[in-house]
Amino acid sequence: MRSLWLLTKKNIKLLVRSKASALIIIFAPLIIILLLGLSYNTSEQYGLNIGIYAPSYTEDVNSFIAVLQEEEFSISKYESSLENCIDDVKKGTLHTCISLPESLQPTGNEQKEVTFHIDPSKVNLVWMIQETVKSKFNIKAQEISQELTQDVLTRITSTKNTIAAKKTEVDALKEKTSSASSTAAAAKSSLSGLDLNAPVGVYDTTAIAGISTSLSTAVTKIEKAITAVDNANITSSKTAIKKPLQDALDELSGSNVSDSVGIGAMVTAMQADLTAAKEKLTAAASAVDSTNSNLASVTSALSESATTIDSVQAGLNEVINTIEGQKITDANTITNPLTTKIEKVSEDNTFLGYLFPSILILVLMFSSLLLGTTLVMMEKTSPAFLRNFFLPIKKATFVISTYLTNLVLILVQIVVILGISMIFLKDSWPDLPAVALVLFIVASVFTFLGMVIGYIFNSEETAVLASISLGSILLFFSGTIFPLEGIASWLRQITYFNPFVIGEKLVREVFIFHGSLGDVWLDLVILIGYALVLFIVIMIVESILHKHLVNRFMRHHHRAHVQKDKKNKKDA
Repeated sequence: MRSLWLLTKKNIKLLVRSKASALIIIFAPLIIILLLGLSYNTSEQYGLNIGIYAPSYTEDVNSFIAVLQEEEFSISKYESSLENCIDDVKKGTLHTCISLPESLQPTGNEQKEVTFHIDPSKVNLVWMIQETVKSKFNIKAQEISQELTQDVLTRITSTKNTIAAKKTEVDALKEKTSSASSTAAAAKSSLSGLDLNAPVGVYDTTAIAGISTSLSTAVTKIEKAITAVDNANITSSKTAIKKPLQDALDELSGSNVSDSVGIGAMVTAMQADLTAAKEKLTAAASAVDSTNSNLASVTSALSESATTIDSVQAGLNEVINTIEGQKITDANTITNPLTTKIEKVSEDNTFLGYLFPSILILVLMFSSLLLGTTLVMMEKTSPAFLRNFFLPIKKATFVISTYLTNLVLILVQIVVILGISMIFLKDSWPDLPAVALVLFIVASVFTFLGMVIGYIFNSEETAVLASISLGSILLFFSGTIFPLEGIASWLRQITYFNPFVIGEKLVREVFIFHGSLGDVWLDLVILIGYALVLFIVIMIVESILHKHLVNRFMRHHHRAHVQKDKKNKKDA
């Protein structure tokens, strides 16, 4: 047990013997946690860059954009083409591109569709984009749904008020119709009570016919008598004149007296019938006058009823127009007027394909950092390290040789990784040359970074810990584990220059979106600039280290020479 304690104590002393090593061991985790805490300790909304495309920016489209801007999202409008917006998503300039219809207000039973164009390769960011933006989208959809529902309720209220107003008119129409019906019934009853039948008395016309015949005969005889008188000789006998006249008198006197009695009775009966007919006509005239008055009332009531019916018909037409004006009759459209559609800006791929750029850069970063640091520390701890400084070889040659050694080892790893990955990602063969060039530049940057760490620290353990700590910091601020959109805005701008972020972006652009190197030339220039700057830093550190070693060597040999001289003097 004591030996175990002593060995543990010895290992701890070895680790903390160097001040730099002790600081790295103690403070590296604290620095990482402190940086993460300061970065993500913010109440700001996710810093999302959102592109908006719409055929025309109407009032409701601008109101939706205003809702997004309330959450401090960075909004970019694309008025010319949707493809430009999608290309910026592929380049990483935008997190999502939202394609909006010309108007968010439904005009029929068809729902309005809003399309989100996202980059599926940002696995840890897709859910955040969907949830964050979709929540604002749902708020806008709820506002539109409330407007549609309010419109329906307004139309229902208007219809209700119109029907209530027309119901009063219908009730009045009912009363007028009932009154007209009663008046018409009274007129009918009055007319039905009239006795317009002709008198049914039978008159005996035989006596009248007999008298008429007798009179005709008498007239004839008188005419003959007159003729006889005219023709008679005045001197003739009176008998010739009196005879025809006597015959006429006899004819007239011979009329049947009973016929005269019959005629009187007949005249009396006719007078009675005429009196009865007069009474009936008087009653009929009175009834007709009353009926005329009633029919005038009925006519007036019917005229008013027709006016009321026209008013009711106009009200019903208004109700029909109000109801027909409600173009949206589908409950699903009213409750969900907007629908979302997720479109990927890249071809469908597996999760390996989406994560492959991050995995590749992650392996490359730690391998390059550790190999660069290890090779430099091996050279520094080598017995030939001091002798190499006095060789007639440029210092840049040693640096480049270490870089090439590291690069060869990294290239072997890259070939193995790409070879195995191509078994699963067969469609990416055409992109291998561009990916290889990007990986070469990225490996150079991290190799130089590891070499800088190796030249700065004296202890190999300290240098390795520093490399791992630096790699962890770059990883945590790369967006692979935690989304960069969740950190403070000022720090987010700095992380965009993280070589891990730039390298992962380049590989994703070339590998997933099959872009050309010309599209990402600026990021390539930044990485090449990093490599050149780090190479210059290495040369500066190398020069400082060379001077330090020479001075230490000269002091050591001067001290040894002085001691030797003193010893020689004593011996003398």
